[in-house]
Amino acid sequence: MTTGHGSDDVMPELIGIMYTSQKSVALVGAALVATCLAIYIKDGDPVVAVTAALSIIIVAGRVLNSAAYHRAAAEVTTARIARIWEIRYAIGGAAFAAVVGLFAAYVIWSGTPTSQLLAATVMLAYPTGMIARVAVRPAIARLHLALALSPPIVAALSLGTPEHWMLALLFTTYLLAGVEIIRHLASTIADRVHLHQEVTRRATHDDLTGLPNRAHFRARLAEAHRRLERYGTRFAVHAFDLDHFKTVNDTHGHAAGDRVLQQVAERVLATVRSTDVVARLGGDEFAILQFPIGECQEAEILGRRVAAAVSQPLLDKGQRVLVGASVGVTICNHSAGTIDEIMHQADTALYAAKAAGRGRSEVYPQS
Repeated sequence: MTTGHGSDDVMPELIGIMYTSQKSVALVGAALVATCLAIYIKDGDPVVAVTAALSIIIVAGRVLNSAAYHRAAAEVTTARIARIWEIRYAIGGAAFAAVVGLFAAYVIWSGTPTSQLLAATVMLAYPTGMIARVAVRPAIARLHLALALSPPIVAALSLGTPEHWMLALLFTTYLLAGVEIIRHLASTIADRVHLHQEVTRRATHDDLTGLPNRAHFRARLAEAHRRLERYGTRFAVHAFDLDHFKTVNDTHGHAAGDRVLQQVAERVLATVRSTDVVARLGGDEFAILQFPIGECQEAEILGRRVAAAVSQPLLDKGQRVLVGASVGVTICNHSAGTIDEIMHQADTALYAAKAAGRGRSEVYPQS
């Protein structure tokens, strides 16, 4: 579980920005195809016709990839998954940028002034939209920019006329300006994403322990409930509070109690999987969303492990502090009720654990 605010934390949101506009990808592709067709009709050049066909294939692939991302966007929650989509976007974008650049270079070498003007218009229009969308990943944006502008710069310089040297200078200036714009946009957007995440984190997480709060937990529980209804993916909810926590506050003070809560949060996080959600609901009340589970025994085992982990002695400024945890577990399968009913079942099992002697877990009876 990542708790910092480094690049990995914002990666899913940054990748999402790249995939925000399917229309612009399609429109720029359509503009390139239309330009190729106009030049082909005028000059009858088969290379231009092949370029049009290749552009259609690449743009179709990019649009399909974008559609696939939007279908899977809810699952893009980790840096590892986000990087897979980043690579897919980068490959499609690089292929299109290369076609734009090579097409412009070819027309500069062999086309008429009218054809050159058309090609230059598309080549200069493409980076504008690309930079606005891809600057969040500056290395990718710089690569795409270089692929689009470097070939026509080389082509213009190789012709050796003053007019083409001026054209090469224009393209080079545009390239350098694009690199600077990318740098500025990347920094600005990253700062805003970090700020947005910090505001969101404060609204959805507990300041003391850093764990999700009640609202966040219920939102994640609702997601798991939807997946249960749609796919039959089972999960479990564990509700627990600390035994004898009031004694800790009364004996050692509330500051010591806060440190105990932080240590308990760390211990429980070390007990669960990365897919599970540990939340502080308030006071000394906690909850775990164990998602997914295969066998019911998995939930029973985790309940016992949490009770055992919390019952181990804690140290606060050299003093030995003892607390325990009473854990109530409810296993959610096809017969699970509403979210409120699920939480009530977990609480009922928690009360049963307390009644049975505390420091243990109990499972809500399945119907």
